[in-house]
Amino acid sequence: MFHPERDLRLIILEILREDGKSISAISRELDERGYELHRLILTGYLRAMTDLNVLKEKEIPPAKIYVASKVREQNVYEVIGEKTRQLYGEGEKTDKLILFALNRLFHRAVFSDEMSKAGIRTSPGHEASKEERQEAKQALIRSGFKVPDSLKAYVIEGVELEKDCSELIIRLLADLYNISYLVKETKQTRLNF
Repeated sequence: MFHPERDLRLIILEILREDGKSISAISRELDERGYELHRLILTGYLRAMTDLNVLKEKEIPPAKIYVASKVREQNVYEVIGEKTRQLYGEGEKTDKLILFALNRLFHRAVFSDEMSKAGIRTSPGHEASKEERQEAKQALIRSGFKVPDSLKAYVIEGVELEKDCSELIIRLLADLYNISYLVKETKQTRLNF
């Protein structure tokens, strides 16, 4: 029986960690682990993973062999940092927008480690108060992360960043759902401050 609390994608990647395997071999391994999937459903799932570049498919007649792709998925910090730089270029104003977007997204102060994951080298905001830092730390601890006491957290305020942050979120969602072709193109090349 399929366990909904386990991510099937991760289970398949675990099975394919060492070698490529055929659909039959993957199906047998899933059955041994207690995940009973109909072969057609598994085939469709493997095809979808191939379309998303999570797996690579090799044709070795009469079978198809699936291998884990070497492409690493980006985390939320990398996605926001990359998209912001793509839209607005490099610079301090872009770093401000990235920090602002992370503050808005998480509803908390953002730690320096998180900022570095997004590509921010120096803090464009101000250091969070003890209360803000403690609330942010508690949120991460509840999620299973360890936060050293020496790690600083930052926040940034700015009504002028609201419009650009909204545009960034819209663009991220359009990319995520592959609906960019529906969005009217604009020619903005810099932040509006």
